[in-house]
Amino acid sequence: MKIKKRIIIAVSAILIFLFSALSFSACGEEKKPGYVSRSVTVNEDGTFKILQLTDIHLINSTRTNKELERNYSLRDGWAEEAVTCIVEEADPDLIIVTGDSIFTLDIVKAYTKTNDTLAAFKKFAKFMDSFEIPWLFLFGNHDEEGLLRHEDQAGSAEGAKKVLSDYLMSDELHYCWYDAGPENLNGIGNYIVNVLNRDGTVNQSLVMMDSGSYIRVYDEESGKMMGNQRQYECIHDDQLDWYEAAIRDISEKDNGGELVSSLFFLHIPFPEYQYVLEAYLDKLEELGEDWKDTIKWDGVERTLMTDIGEITYHGGMYGEPPKEENQRVDTVLYKGHMYGDSSVCCSFVGTWRNKTYDGGHTFERIRALGSSKYVFCGHDHRNTFMFTYEGIRINYGMSIDYSANGISGDLTDLPQTIYDETEQRGGTLITLKPNSEVEIEQIHFWRNLYREALEAQGK
Repeated sequence: MKIKKRIIIAVSAILIFLFSALSFSACGEEKKPGYVSRSVTVNEDGTFKILQLTDIHLINSTRTNKELERNYSLRDGWAEEAVTCIVEEADPDLIIVTGDSIFTLDIVKAYTKTNDTLAAFKKFAKFMDSFEIPWLFLFGNHDEEGLLRHEDQAGSAEGAKKVLSDYLMSDELHYCWYDAGPENLNGIGNYIVNVLNRDGTVNQSLVMMDSGSYIRVYDEESGKMMGNQRQYECIHDDQLDWYEAAIRDISEKDNGGELVSSLFFLHIPFPEYQYVLEAYLDKLEELGEDWKDTIKWDGVERTLMTDIGEITYHGGMYGEPPKEENQRVDTVLYKGHMYGDSSVCCSFVGTWRNKTYDGGHTFERIRALGSSKYVFCGHDHRNTFMFTYEGIRINYGMSIDYSANGISGDLTDLPQTIYDETEQRGGTLITLKPNSEVEIEQIHFWRNLYREALEAQGK
């Protein structure tokens, strides 16, 4: 009987241990059922630091070259060095990558000799895991491109994202907190992570939303996708319905019925980024001022009353290059204000291939709910501006990008951001404080690694 009892006790202990192992990540953070994918608690001083990185664009090139002017074999090393320096400076508790981790679309193969999506993505994910810091991920438009989309691989953009999504949740990664989210929603990777105060209440809910990639139009006769898909998608209403239901559920069950504060992350900016920028630029022009003279890197804020209402500028720059001819559409009227298509690569507004698109309803739904006072996007490589409009602060993440801009063309061509322009490169440090207060700081990576490589070779 004693032996039997000991066996039962031993088996019970093993079961308890296995249950605990399933309930916690490699970093010991609890996984949660329902709308919340996972939760983590703030530090003893009540703070929690989040580093947003975006558009890292690893190419995993197999091409070796000695000429620095093309440097395909060096670019990933530069990106990794930039990220490493930013992570060391920020010393975050959590890292969030807002898409475009790789850049392996088919046309790049001519320069890099590879379009192996999965190989590049694994390189990226293992690199992020090497910091031994928990990290979240959401998809951008470039993550799904390349070899994995081909018929003999995953067979489609959706299939490619599913393969990458599965890898992020595999045992090969120990610090990735990504979750694929509900299968019945548009996109892959709609999920929420709660940051809890020491007393167990919610400091912030981190909302991760898949903003898709390109609007896909299919030929009615053949059923095949039509070519030249370069207009950007948006977050769909079913995703926003889920977001609203999640925030209400979290508020009721985890926050004593009080509306929870949340941060909203996506890759492709919604049209209000363009809308607010142009209103601010129009006001500067009316005042006889130039945008470049107003750029602030030191946290100085400025509030202007524009024709769409009060806008507060928090810093950063704009300078995304004009779209290519085959991507342009006629300027349209958006919410009574002229809306262009050259400064912000946002969700598409206008008529294209005989269908009309309104850019989605993300901003208005966020505003109506009242939970997410801060929004963070990626996607654009040279826009880093931050504005507050109608109580919501919209922020661009700073890109890393050593490949998407400057992959081809002459050194005198624009945009060649890997060479002499560094002001757009860096990360965004988001510090959560007690009482759900938020502090935002742009961390610049000012070093010019291309010039450093030239000097190392005596050039």
